[in-house]
Amino acid sequence: MPSQTAQTNHLVAKIMAEASDLPRGVINLFNEAGSAGSEYLVASPDVPVISFTGSTATGRAISAVGARHLKRFGLELGGKTPMVVFDDAALDTVVPALEKALTVFAGQFCMTGSRLLVQRGVADDLRARLAARLETVKVGPASDPASDMGPLIDKDNVDRVNAVVEAALAAGAKPIVRGGPVTEGPLAKGAFYRPTLLEIDDPRLDIAQKETFGPVLTLQTFDSERDAVELANDSEYGLGASIWTRDIDRSLRIARELEAGTVWINDWAVVYDEFEEGGFKQSGLGRLNGVAAMDDFTEYKHIAFRPGVLAWQV
Repeated sequence: MPSQTAQTNHLVAKIMAEASDLPRGVINLFNEAGSAGSEYLVASPDVPVISFTGSTATGRAISAVGARHLKRFGLELGGKTPMVVFDDAALDTVVPALEKALTVFAGQFCMTGSRLLVQRGVADDLRARLAARLETVKVGPASDPASDMGPLIDKDNVDRVNAVVEAALAAGAKPIVRGGPVTEGPLAKGAFYRPTLLEIDDPRLDIAQKETFGPVLTLQTFDSERDAVELANDSEYGLGASIWTRDIDRSLRIARELEAGTVWINDWAVVYDEFEEGGFKQSGLGRLNGVAAMDDFTEYKHIAFRPGVLAWQV
C-alpha cells in the first residue's frame, strides 16, 4: 500500500480484521515508499493470483513480472472517461453532474470525468454554465463539511498535474477555467489544486490521451453521433463513459458503440458490488465485483471415471 496513506491503510485493515471471522494472518498489510516489497510478491511463485488497481503503466509492469510464473491477473487500470453531452440533454442536470465527476476525490479516481464531449448546438451554454460552477468550487480540507473538493495526495502530485496543464496550454489548449495550485493563505501549505477546464481542438494532445489523475477537464465539440463515438473511442483507455440525452434510442445506440466496460446514461459513477467493473483496451484485465470477479480466484477441476471399473463397496 502507498506510504502516503499509511494511517488510513492501517485503519481499514483493522476494521476488516475486527469485522470478520477470518483467522489471523488471512488479511495482511504492508506499506512501502518504494516498490521492493510489491515486486517480491509479484515475482513469488507462492502467489498465484494478483489483483491490482492502479495505473496502466504499473499494471503492465506487474504483468511482465508475473507472467514468468503464468500467474492470473485482475487488473483495474487507468481511464479517460468521456462525458458525451448531446444537444437535447437537460443541462440543469448535466452541469452539476459534470462538476461532481471532476471534483470527487479531487480527480484522483480511475473513472473521473476527464473528457467533456459536447454537441456544438449547446456548447456555448454548457461551457458558460460549467465554468461558473468550477470557478466557485470551494477547495479545502476533506474533514471540513464546507469543502467542495479536498487535496491531492501530496505536493509532488500538485507539481505533476500543473506541469501537465502547462504543457497542454503550450500545445494550444485554451484555458476556460485555469484553476491551479493554491499558493496563498493557509491552504498553500497543503496539496490543494483548483479545478481546471481546458478547451481543445486536437484530440491527439497528451491532455486528451493520457490520464491526468487530477481535477483537470478537457472540452471538445462535435456535430454528429458518429463524431461523438469516434472522439469518445479515440483513447487507449476504455473503463467508463457517460451519455447525456433525452432520446432513449440514441442513448442505447451510442452506448453499444462505446468501447467502455461501464456506460452510464444520464448519470455518472453509479457502481454497485454486484456490477462487474472493469475496462476495455488498456484499462485492464478481468473484472472487479460481481460473479465474474470470482473467476480470477477459482480453480476449476473435472474428475471423470469410467462406470463399471471401480469396485463399489457398501
